[in-house]
Amino acid sequence: MSSVVSGVKWTSVSTMGRRVLALLANVAFARLLAPSDFGLVAMAGVLLGFIDIFKDLGTGTALIRDKDLSEERLSSVFWLNTAFGLGMTLAIVALSPLAAVFYHEPRVQGVLMAMAPSFFLSALGIVQSSLLTRQMAFVKLAKIELAAALLSYMVGMVAAVLGQGVWSLVYQVLTNTLLGVVFMWGASGWRPKMLFRWLEVKPIMSYSLNLTGYNVFYYFAQNVDNLLIGRFLGTEALGLYDLAYKLMSFPMQAISSVFARVMTPYYAQAQDDLPRFRQAFLQVGSAIAFVTFPLMIGLLAVRGHFVLTVFGPNWMPVATLLAMFAPLGAIRSVLTTTGSIYIAKGRTDLQLRWGVLSNLIVFAGLAIGLHWGAVGVAAGFTVTALLLLYPNFAIPMRLIDLPFRQMMAALIPSAVCALLMFATIVGADMLFQDRMSPPTALMVLVALGMASYTLYSWLFNREMLLSILSKVGIRTPAMASL
Repeated sequence: MSSVVSGVKWTSVSTMGRRVLALLANVAFARLLAPSDFGLVAMAGVLLGFIDIFKDLGTGTALIRDKDLSEERLSSVFWLNTAFGLGMTLAIVALSPLAAVFYHEPRVQGVLMAMAPSFFLSALGIVQSSLLTRQMAFVKLAKIELAAALLSYMVGMVAAVLGQGVWSLVYQVLTNTLLGVVFMWGASGWRPKMLFRWLEVKPIMSYSLNLTGYNVFYYFAQNVDNLLIGRFLGTEALGLYDLAYKLMSFPMQAISSVFARVMTPYYAQAQDDLPRFRQAFLQVGSAIAFVTFPLMIGLLAVRGHFVLTVFGPNWMPVATLLAMFAPLGAIRSVLTTTGSIYIAKGRTDLQLRWGVLSNLIVFAGLAIGLHWGAVGVAAGFTVTALLLLYPNFAIPMRLIDLPFRQMMAALIPSAVCALLMFATIVGADMLFQDRMSPPTALMVLVALGMASYTLYSWLFNREMLLSILSKVGIRTPAMASL
């Protein structure tokens, strides 16, 4: 079990490090670039992200779960992924003129064509990455990801300072992909052989295609907002919305993804031991909530000071969007972990069927909200997420016989402490209104939020507080989890 603890530690270092780098880079880019530059890349990102789903057809995850791997299967999957990567690169080039017509924005064609090679490059490292994950070699993965991110942001920042505008964001993405593949090959001892056998690929295709099918519908529902805003409201509105969405997604990318990445192979090993599975899942969900709930609820409380201080007055509309996105980010940070249940139990078919239905509901909410601009789209996103909260949790948890009420009971203590913290921050902000500059107010309120959340956790969620402290080495371990 030490491999799980080490995996969480090093994946946390990598993910948190990359998210912090991304946040700092976005702050710097926001000062150097215009909202329309972000919007232009977000327009291209809708198509790029959709095509990215198909880069390995879910074979990377299937390799992690596969109990019997052979050299023939690994090499066959590698060449399959390489062929798809090349095909996707050519598809992006071919579709780029249509994207420019759809958005009424000619510049998006050049951005898409420049970023297209990233698909071919990333396909070259999928098997190596899957093998390192399967081996739980998270130290190597952390070093690779951090190094690629740091160097790529340096390249992008230099380009922005030199006045390259939107191209600085393009250079950053391409550099990150290229370096990631180079470092992955250096860290992995496996090399593909010149062979391809369809019979080796076929057994994992049913599983992986269901997973890919779900990812298609999930991606569409999660990005149709960008598509609609970019098409009907323009690059500036999309740039503002995209920044708010990235802030909302921070806990999922920086915290939830850590546990999902580490626990997926662990859950696969425990797929037939349901009591062990349930215990692990509840502990992971509680730990995520303990960290992400105060982050997002705190951001909700200080959103005005935060946006004005960090991004500047040109980005103040983001504060309004955060009013709806922050609570949604708290919920989704825990909800994201349910995907590991489908994968570990081999029920990606159920994930696909429910994903189609739920995503259609999300799409309807976004389309209705479009009538009220970007704020309406954000509201539609939040409302549909709340409506789907119960089935999104209950359906996968039935696979491990975990009642919804038991999951909610595990999350309530952190939610209560976060809400009490919110009331404390808002009360203090009203008391000191207009007596401090936004940067000073932000620092004071953040410090107050951290102190009050710790106090409320000591009073109402002490067991989790002590457990988290033990995990980071501040206190003798109180729980022998997992």
